[in-house]
Amino acid sequence: MKNQLIRIHKRYRITGAALVCAVSVLSGSVDGNALEVSASYRKNAEKAFDGFLQSLWPEARQRGVSRKVFDASVRRMSLQWKIPDLAPPKIAGEQPAASRKRQAEFGSPGRYFRDKSLNQLAQIGRRNIRKYASTFARIEKTSGVPKEVVAAIWGRETAFSGAKIPHSAMSVLATQAFLGRRPDFFRPELLAIMEIAQRGVVPVSQLKSSWAGAMGHTQMLPGLYLKYATDGDGDGKSDIWNSIPDALATTATFLKASGWKPGLSWAYEVEQSRVLDCTLEGPDEGRPAADWIAAGAKRVAGRKWPSRLNSVKSYVIMPAGRFGPAFIATDNYYAIKNYNESDLYVLYVGNLADRISGGGAFKTGWRKVDTFTRPAMKKVQSRMVALGYNVGDSIDGLIGFRTRTATGMHQKKLGMAVDCWPNRPFIGRLK
Repeated sequence: MKNQLIRIHKRYRITGAALVCAVSVLSGSVDGNALEVSASYRKNAEKAFDGFLQSLWPEARQRGVSRKVFDASVRRMSLQWKIPDLAPPKIAGEQPAASRKRQAEFGSPGRYFRDKSLNQLAQIGRRNIRKYASTFARIEKTSGVPKEVVAAIWGRETAFSGAKIPHSAMSVLATQAFLGRRPDFFRPELLAIMEIAQRGVVPVSQLKSSWAGAMGHTQMLPGLYLKYATDGDGDGKSDIWNSIPDALATTATFLKASGWKPGLSWAYEVEQSRVLDCTLEGPDEGRPAADWIAAGAKRVAGRKWPSRLNSVKSYVIMPAGRFGPAFIATDNYYAIKNYNESDLYVLYVGNLADRISGGGAFKTGWRKVDTFTRPAMKKVQSRMVALGYNVGDSIDGLIGFRTRTATGMHQKKLGMAVDCWPNRPFIGRLK
């Protein structure tokens, strides 16, 4: 769920730190101010918005949406000028500035993994697993996804349904498709919410979402709902807005379709040592776990490797380079990442699931690292691209695994200590 106003039910009240970690920061959300536009632009935009909505009719009809449902949906849609992440188009010769963003500093992920917050969420998670024991038992049997992982996603997304989800999904998606920074992404989602309205699963008034259009107890976009909607309570429909069992079952169905492998952990923490080359991080360098073990990878705290892991394709994950925990991950890591592409999200969900199961914090601590604003990191990435390195699908200012591995490769070339983190000494030599 994206950064939004949160209200926690009294019986599930948790600390502010838990809320920041559990519901806001890890999703890659953006803090922004309301869009500032002139009265004339607003008037012209509202008129253009009406035309934009009507232009969707041919595509909606192809999806099986009736004219009656289409017209009723359009009447419900209004521009939400106060939601974040808007970049208004040029209309009638006027081009307002995009909504302003607070430029957060990106550094070590460690600040997102506060023990008190995670332990509180784990306690609530265990309570909910007991409360919905039969639901979780069915989910594990049909999907192979552990109840703790599904519960952790629920906790991460809406603080176990304690977070307020205040927006009309139709209006939010229409706004993002017309005024947002990614209109091509949100246009099919807008059409998908009309298709959901056509199905009549719930009254349209109950189609609520976050400011970015994610819906229900476990926060799923409309397009994914249409693909993976699952009946978890046996009433013949999948109501992720009002039925917790339906939302949990739908999430498990998604993870199964994303390649979840039963009987394996999402990842195994290993000792941070030079035997693992941090430039081999990521999905492109997968190999049997036996290869990593033969190279010297050792689990933390003397833990044994499960024998069934030897032939399983596995991956190195070092989210802070050599300045934090290291992991040998399985395809289950990437199944969670399909739910949210942030590595921090996966780590948070994975560690919360482990804590729900009775585990604790990562054994290796997070060391202090240099921090950067997103624009500053974009400049660094641009320089690295100019040198021929791959920093990801786009220059986005985020220190993802491709930026980390590219950093490590150039550190090798420069004869520097290879830690796969773009610190200031490294940037100073980046020519």
